[in-house]
Amino acid sequence: MFKKILQSSARTLLERPSLIRLWFLTLVCFSIVRLYYIVYYFNNILIWKYESWVQISDALIYFITTLNEHHAIAMVIILVLIIIVWYLWLCPIWEAAVINSLKYPDKSNFFAFRKGISRFFPMLEYWWLSIPFGLFTFLTVVLRLYLIEILDSIVVEILVWIWGSVVIFASIFWSYARTIIALEWVQVFDAIKKSTSLAFSHLWLSIKLMVVEFLLLFRFLIIWVLIVWIPLGLVYLAVWMDILDNAFVEIIIWVIAWLLLLVVSYVNCIVETFFLTYWYKAYTAILEDNEEDE
Repeated sequence: MFKKILQSSARTLLERPSLIRLWFLTLVCFSIVRLYYIVYYFNNILIWKYESWVQISDALIYFITTLNEHHAIAMVIILVLIIIVWYLWLCPIWEAAVINSLKYPDKSNFFAFRKGISRFFPMLEYWWLSIPFGLFTFLTVVLRLYLIEILDSIVVEILVWIWGSVVIFASIFWSYARTIIALEWVQVFDAIKKSTSLAFSHLWLSIKLMVVEFLLLFRFLIIWVLIVWIPLGLVYLAVWMDILDNAFVEIIIWVIAWLLLLVVSYVNCIVETFFLTYWYKAYTAILEDNEEDE
């Protein structure tokens, strides 16, 4: 069943690129937020560990000064607000939309989007509820504890191990909750209970699918870091050659940075859509298997 689900999910993405387009604009904002976290913490590690890199405050002052010179501060503030609203409010809608598009392949994306809107509040509730139990949140907090040098405390270590165990449990047993919320019109905690029951009934399958998700997330995290290094490397090269103030060089760096952001967003879109697809396929396969057993 495991291989069939992965193969079927990959085939669905190849046959239905509209699923990826359905996610794309939302994942641009998602990628901006995640890239910010990666740059921020990677920068802090270099400052703390090697006493190098650029202080975020200095970079922020330079950024604000540059924007002020171009009279673009108001536009950037509006853009940041749009990104925050898009990230916080539209991600739950698009998740439900993609799941409904998988269930109703003959319907249009607009139909799936309307279905996603109708499940907005339960999806948003689950989205916020699951944030403390997400792998990205867990790794971010552990990294923060490492930076402030309290991770060696026995009490903190015990709490981190307990939290990590809860994260692993939620990652495996809550995996079908989004699909259940989007399709079955149930409340969040009912969806979590049903998801836990489905995962227990096919535990080995759920574990293997979650391992695939973890591996893809770590691989994509490495890609993110490498892509972040490209524009930063160009900036350092321009500083070393003393040509950063050149307008043409500045335009090239910005163009490359935005193109890389679009590449990251598109790859992220493929990965996230693949996750939703194979969890949906696993959900339907488990329901069919349970019906046959009855």
